[in-house]
Amino acid sequence: MKAIRFDTEIPEIPEALPVVHCTAPDFEARARGVEGLAERLDLGKLHEVDTEHGRARTSKRGTVEVFAASGAVWSETTVHDEEGRDEFLDWPDLEKARDRDGEAVLTLGEKAAARAMDLAAELAEIGQFDMKHATRPELRLVQVAEADDKGEPLRSGAGEATVVMGYELEGLPVIGAGAKTLVDMIPGDGGVIPTGAINVWRQPRGVGKVRIGGQEAALAAGLLEDPDLMIAAEKGGRITIQRMRLGLMAMPAAVFQGVLFPALEYEARVDFPDRKQDHYFIGRVAPVAGAKAYAELGLGSAHFSLGMN
Repeated sequence: MKAIRFDTEIPEIPEALPVVHCTAPDFEARARGVEGLAERLDLGKLHEVDTEHGRARTSKRGTVEVFAASGAVWSETTVHDEEGRDEFLDWPDLEKARDRDGEAVLTLGEKAAARAMDLAAELAEIGQFDMKHATRPELRLVQVAEADDKGEPLRSGAGEATVVMGYELEGLPVIGAGAKTLVDMIPGDGGVIPTGAINVWRQPRGVGKVRIGGQEAALAAGLLEDPDLMIAAEKGGRITIQRMRLGLMAMPAAVFQGVLFPALEYEARVDFPDRKQDHYFIGRVAPVAGAKAYAELGLGSAHFSLGMN
């Protein structure tokens, strides 16, 4: 703790937090949504193949894949890439805005943004994504720039747009790569054209409670055990925690997981005072309950293999 400085508030952490038991939809449960997405993305004649992580229906025009570990659906069309379009897309309605760090960015205007949101809702319905616990959708636009050989800017613009939706359970955000819905799109035909959609969400089946012991115990259970932070401190690094939030951890689509468990998601900067230009960043998720607390629930003793096969 002596080596760590907090530039953000440490979340309030109660004596106990929820753990959510969950299961993965199988390929058969996803089949109708897969067919719908393939048709909406205009993938044409499909054939079924086994993949490293599950099963897919694919064609020369794109793929829709289901991950066995999580029931996640990943889809994309390659047609627009093969057309060799410029990265600068011709959006009819662009506006200037500021991101959360205050940087100037381009975003879609009101009409184009509304079309994007409507398309995202349509793809979620066609793919039969479970949106019961989804958060409010957020529109993100790829920022594109071109510079000359001296690094001087020549032009800037916007690329592909993505509508992003996260999830919440038991009053907590579900963090990690295993809880998200994304719909990608480009402009065309007077509106927006989908280029792919991703849905990673294990179905919640029940809720338990794990004993935490308060804020200090939560930090000691994970963040203060982070080996990279330990190495940084041993080397004389000054560690600054810049962002932090409490949530339920959902593992990536290719990982089997039986419970979503409480964790702290944080971003840290490590500086070396004697080398002013030398710094790096660490982004991590740390559990907030110790092995003994999980053992009491019969969920095993290894934090990041909880409920996994």
